Amino acid sequence: MSEEVRERSAERVRVDAFVKVHGADGQELVFRTRDLSEHGLFLYTKVARSYPFKIGSALQLELYDYDEAVTCKVVVVRIVESGSTEASTYPTGFGVRIVELEAASRTRLDHMIGRIRAGEVY
Repeated sequence: MSEEVRERSAERVRVDAFVKVHGADGQELVFRTRDLSEHGLFLYTKVARSYPFKIGSALQLELYDYDEAVTCKVVVVRIVESGSTEASTYPTGFGVRIVELEAASRTRLDHMIGRIRAGEVY
């Protein structure tokens, strides 16, 4: 079943935060996140571009929360290309699933999501 059709196991929250992504080749890119959940994020840039990843690419990610970062390993599960059918519904970018997250980063991520749900300005 595709990622778009599968029912999500965690509620997403809207957030606009900076994210650094490190690819397997050592390349570092900066993105923004549109939304996140305890299981993943959707990343994009405001500059139209093709992303140097494919579905299944493993990445190291740093999501910035005030002066700390949530660091985790993620896998690309969806890519929304400019001009695609999906791009009429979603912004161009890519969705990632969290596959490895240490306890301290899990705690920071849970607190971040809790603050957003409570309506705190991010």
